[in-house]
Amino acid sequence: MGRWMRTVPSLLEKKTFWTVVLILSTAFAFFLNLYGMERGLLPITSHLFYIPIVIAAYWFPRNGITFTVGIAMGYLAMVYLFQYPHLESLTQATAYFYVFVAIGVIVSSLSSTQKEQERRYHGLFDYSEAGVFLVINLRAGPVIEEVNQKGAQILGYRPGELTGTPLLDLFVVGTERDRILERATRGGSLSDFECHLRRKNGSVLHGLLSAGPLPGRRTVFTLVDITARKKAEEDLRSSQKQYVNALDSMMDGIFLVDRAGRIVLLNSTFGRWLSHIGRQENVVGLDVREAVPCTSGGFYDAIHSVFEKGEDSETILDFSFRGEDHFFDTHFIPVVAGGDVTRVMVIMRDITRARNLEREKKRAYQQIEKNIEQFAILGDHIRNPVQVILGLAELEGGPFAEKIRTQVHEIEKTVSQLDRGWVESEKIREFIRKYYGVGEDVKDQN
Repeated sequence: MGRWMRTVPSLLEKKTFWTVVLILSTAFAFFLNLYGMERGLLPITSHLFYIPIVIAAYWFPRNGITFTVGIAMGYLAMVYLFQYPHLESLTQATAYFYVFVAIGVIVSSLSSTQKEQERRYHGLFDYSEAGVFLVINLRAGPVIEEVNQKGAQILGYRPGELTGTPLLDLFVVGTERDRILERATRGGSLSDFECHLRRKNGSVLHGLLSAGPLPGRRTVFTLVDITARKKAEEDLRSSQKQYVNALDSMMDGIFLVDRAGRIVLLNSTFGRWLSHIGRQENVVGLDVREAVPCTSGGFYDAIHSVFEKGEDSETILDFSFRGEDHFFDTHFIPVVAGGDVTRVMVIMRDITRARNLEREKKRAYQQIEKNIEQFAILGDHIRNPVQVILGLAELEGGPFAEKIRTQVHEIEKTVSQLDRGWVESEKIREFIRKYYGVGEDVKDQN
């Protein structure tokens, strides 16, 4: 089963496969139409040309219109060659010619727009700073359906190697595997779940996992590698002698606070941050509220809570400085000596750039939603002139009115199918709407 899960999706994404299908379906359509002319089945067999036309317009939008016109002209020439001077067949073939071209133009236009939207989505998906895994929940268990480059890189794989891999096989700890199966793969969600996963080379990764449900029995996971951070935290707890060197080597801002709320130690990164806000003097020995004026009362309360409970905690510190918003992911870690919490280590990671990038992503997703709404209107723009054609045919009457009515219904049917299926996969739109919190929910808030 895993082999088919890898082979079939990759095969369907290859243009060479669809080129072969296009050639075979075109030849098959012409052959059956020749047979249909001999048997009087031309009105039925003519519909077979919809298959190669839609394939060409969808998978090859740049050349789809040219290919469609070629098929339509070939069909028209074939009918004129074998049915002339049979007026009814010639008229019918001419009507089909225009229908074929119209469908090719519509599908090619929608396909070009869709692929542009997909390129934008995959740009955000592939270049995300976190690993993103799209998982489908089968009876046998959750299976990885798609993974971005960062996610594969974190685990030491190439992106295509993880497709079809059972998700639970990556987890090292059984209890973590059970929680993922219980919560994330049954319509629930996870947030900042610390877990251990096995890389391709056998080493263990300490990750921070979040998950959210998607339609179609799918779940999206985001994974951040915190192995380095966890190792640093463990090293800091185990050896106070290496505090200064370890702290100064880290890119995060770090300082220690005693029970009186005074700063007793800080690393060079945090010192540079303080100098940027105008605090040039040495802050060791100062109360944390005086040394770091941009903090709020909740920041000091969080430090006090760690002293009281002896448990790690974290928060997001945000403030404005010189007209710019800044965000720091802040962790509070107790330092225990003699069974008591004597210090609290505060680790501050600057996530301002990531927050700003997230805002830009949401703006992009909102624009995609607006484009989706605009293309929903496109179907009406196509239907209106078709209805005019139908009205004129009804007024004129005659032997061709019923044929025109039939073709108009075929166009209506095709446009309705395009309305429902212009997005290749519903998971893309639902991913944007439900996981990133934009779409209809955002509109309601506005």
